[in-house]
Amino acid sequence: MNLLQLFSRRLNSFSLLLILCCFSACVSFDKSELNNLNHEKVIKIGHAGSGFSSWIPFNPYPANSYTSLRKALVEQKADGVEVDVHMTSDEEFVLYHDNKLDSKTSLKGCISELNYDAILKTNYQLGIPFDWFQSEQIIGIEALIKLMKAEKDFPFLHLDIRHHSVCLTPEQNLERQLIVVSRLINKLIDLEVPRQKVLLISMSRELILEAKRLNCPFELSLEEVGDFQRGLDWVKNQHLNYLTIKPGLLTAEKSAIAHEAGVKVITFGAKSRSGNKRLLKLNPDVIQTNNLNALKSLLES
Repeated sequence: MNLLQLFSRRLNSFSLLLILCCFSACVSFDKSELNNLNHEKVIKIGHAGSGFSSWIPFNPYPANSYTSLRKALVEQKADGVEVDVHMTSDEEFVLYHDNKLDSKTSLKGCISELNYDAILKTNYQLGIPFDWFQSEQIIGIEALIKLMKAEKDFPFLHLDIRHHSVCLTPEQNLERQLIVVSRLINKLIDLEVPRQKVLLISMSRELILEAKRLNCPFELSLEEVGDFQRGLDWVKNQHLNYLTIKPGLLTAEKSAIAHEAGVKVITFGAKSRSGNKRLLKLNPDVIQTNNLNALKSLLES
């Protein structure tokens, strides 16, 4: 390669970098535009830790893994984390996103079929190139609580309760979800987590009603995946303070309706700076983001 070709290639690389920098600078957000119940503040929650494994931005760590959670809490200074929690066959709790273990490990079947010791410390298998950069294992809820207690102030903990198992019948699932919520409440009490920092999230109305019947000491949130108004009406009727809803069902106007009823709005997702900006423009009170750095920079710019 001659000097002219080398100079040309470096000039092209510099031009691309300059374009990317300019584009990033254009994606800004004026936080004075926020209109929520937190008064120009958004609670920044790491979605399954530092987000789901991805190419862009490159994140090799599995969702709900220890390093992902530590990165979100210690390095990226999230206000808290959201994790997916499953109950094992012997009624203990592990952190894992998918319903079947086949998706990201060498194990087969559902978490509901295996006991705690058989699942704990199982290696994640994400494939190449992610496995070149990670050697994470499935962890239990105890490891997460220990990590959170090491922080000066206990962060917010959002627990997405994965009560449904594809390996069970509808009747078995209906019966099992009542056990899940009872055991989880008792586990959190035994672990002495600050009650004002915990939010239990579920798509199951029956599970939330059971939690209320048990006088659950933690905040509860319905996750609505179909109809915003139906979800909000149910939350209001049950006197809940939170509604979790995917961004595709949410608008700034709908957030205003929830806020008028005194209900805080949680939404989630977004890996890019522009994606996080779109979430902010929905006026939520809480964002569970896959890119904490992008969200933080938007709010600090």
